[in-house]
Formats: sequence, C-alpha cells, structure tokens
Amino acid sequence: MQTHLSFWQQRWQSFALFAVSFLAVSVSLGVAVVSIAKLLLLIAVIGQLILDAKHHTFPSLQRWPSVMWWTVLAMVWMSLSGLWTEANTVNALAGWGRHSRMLWLLAVFYVLRSPAHSLFTLKWFVAGMVVMLLSSWALVAGLPVPWATATQFSAPLGIVHGSTLEQPVLLTLLATVLWFMREHWPKDRWRWVPPLILCLTVVNVFFVMTGRTGFMVMLLFITLAVWWEIPKRWRWLVVALPFALSALMMVVSPRFQVRTNEVARDVLTYQKGSTEGSQAQRLDFWYRSWLAIQEKPLAGHGVGSWRMNYDRLGGLEANAPSNPHQQYLLWAVESGVMGMALFLAMLLYQFKAAQTLPKNARQTLLTVTLISAVMGLMNCPYFGAGMGECLVYLAACLLALHPNPSH
Repeated sequence: MQTHLSFWQQRWQSFALFAVSFLAVSVSLGVAVVSIAKLLLLIAVIGQLILDAKHHTFPSLQRWPSVMWWTVLAMVWMSLSGLWTEANTVNALAGWGRHSRMLWLLAVFYVLRSPAHSLFTLKWFVAGMVVMLLSSWALVAGLPVPWATATQFSAPLGIVHGSTLEQPVLLTLLATVLWFMREHWPKDRWRWVPPLILCLTVVNVFFVMTGRTGFMVMLLFITLAVWWEIPKRWRWLVVALPFALSALMMVVSPRFQVRTNEVARDVLTYQKGSTEGSQAQRLDFWYRSWLAIQEKPLAGHGVGSWRMNYDRLGGLEANAPSNPHQQYLLWAVESGVMGMALFLAMLLYQFKAAQTLPKNARQTLLTVTLISAVMGLMNCPYFGAGMGECLVYLAACLLALHPNPSH
C-alpha cells in the first residue's frame, strides 16, 4: 500500500472502500441494489485510474494473480464469439452482459489497497448476510419483514430476496467466511454470537430451504471444514462424510427428503417425454446443449445463442431460460471448447492463487472456488445477478488478503 498519499487519493480510497462494502452488502439485498453498487464501484475504479495516472501509483501488473488474466482471456474470447454469434443483437448483448459479471473480479481487486480494507469489507458482507438470515427466520416465525421482495414464495420457505436457488447458497457462503475466518471472531462477551449464527445458518439451509443446490454446497462446506480440522492421516475417512450426512438428513429433515426423492421422479418423468419438474427440465437443457456442441465444438454458436439453439434443436420447454442451468455446457455451446477451456483455467488459477494466501484466507477461497465449481454442474453461478457478483467479490477480496498485496 502506498504510504504517502495525497488528500484526494486518501478521500477517493475511502469512497472506493465504501463502494466495495456496499457491493458486499448488496448481494443479499436483490438485483436492483446490486446494480446501484456496481455503478458506484465503476465510478470508484474510474476515479482511481485517474488518480493513479496523475500520481504514477499504478500497481504492478506483474504481481496480480494469474486468475485475473485468465478471466480477461475468457471474456475476450466470449466477446469475439459475438462476431459469429447466431443470436440477434439484443440477445447477444444481454448474454455478454451476464457473462461480463466475471470482470468485476478485477475491479474489486484493483480498488482494495490493503488487507485491512479487505477485512473491513468482509465484515460488511457478513453483516448483510446475517440480516438476510434473521429475516428468513422472521418469515418462518410469521413475523412481518417489510423489505422482503420474494413474494412468489410462501413465508414458511423463508425466502427474503431471489429464489430457493440463490439464498441457501449465499447463506452457505456466509458460513464459509464465518467459519474459516474465525480468528477474527470477537474475544469478549460477544464471542457466542458467531457460533450461534453458524448454527442458525446450517439449520436454515437443511430444514427451511428447499433448494437442492443449497443442500449440496452446504454438505461440501461441512465436509471441507472437517477435512482441515482432522489429522492428515485420517482425512481419507472424510470422503464418506457427505454421504453419511445426506443419509442423516433424509431421516431428520422432511424438506431434504422430499426434494431429494424428487430427483428420481423427475428423471423418470423425462424418460417419458415430459419436462415437468426442475430436474427433468435440466436433463432436456443438457441434452439439447450436447447436440449444439456437436455441431460447432471448437468456437461455439456465439454469445447469447443458447436459448435459440435449444428451441431450434427441439427443446421440450416452451419458455426456456437464457441458460441450460449448467455453467460448463453454457460456455461450450456459446464459445466452444476453446471458451470452456478458458473458463476452466480461470477456476484452476483461482484455486492455485488461493494456495499462496495465509491459512484462513486460503481455506476460505479454496472453499468458495470449489462451491463455484460444484454449483456450476447444476446451475450457472457466474451468469446470475447477485450470485455472480458475490462469487467474484469474495474471490477478489480474499486474494487481496495476500501478505504482500499487489498495491
């Protein structure tokens, strides 16, 4: 971090810190607030660029993690696919806009100028998620929550914003940050609060939420938490832990049991030629995606073209979404094997960059990266508003905790 800063540099860094903190909170408050936060962050980046140019304080690009450049390469290739895309201009631009959420990784990392700044914004992330957690429990208890916007869901589901997909994953990310960064827990009379929040989070995901992706990533988080807590010679036993926990949840959590049993039912439904049920829809999305990949395996059909190709190839869903609910297939269809390889490289180098961090930040980022990768098997986490920004914010913020920051 620069030790001698002008008055305006100090003031602007304070504004940039506010913008990132606002983004950290906004991911739990809905799409509209996320858009406002991104606008503020964009202003912060532009101002920081101007001040860095004026005072010759640009950070050395050579010290930036490689994941940044793989992210840029992936987006450059996806952008180039616009030259041969089969989608119309509106859909192509909309698709590019959704994919470009990954670029906020660079913006957040650029304006965070010290590990202290990163820790400050992480506290705001936790605070925002705790408000969402408590609001969820308030809905379950039948209490009024005026700021809840997810009116399409009944109160017993405890959904405050978004859907049954996003909220349990966001709560799992709360648990991830809270547990692995526990060296920053309060040591005074409030030391009981973080463990209570963790318990409320785990119970909320398994017993209140109904999202299968949420179940899956929470099982992953618990498994990794145990993995790093036991001696290395016993870690092979942890492989069985998610299966044991799943069996336990099948017995004690009615919602886990119902939603898990629906998977087999949906598969049988799809075999009969129907897409009734979310898993049946996904199977059809994936099958049509595979057909599209076979047509243009190298360069793909172009950005924003997935839905058009799904309809063209006989998709059974009349009102299909803009993606196949599978991150890797989406990239393969729209940008080919080349694009998917670049996207995988981005995840790989984020995983590698995590290895250079201090223990608490390393375990947190490794878990966030694995959650992103596993979630991508069933959804498009980097494609969705709120979720995409949350994942790139956490990655950038944790990378900035390096003991020798690039700034």
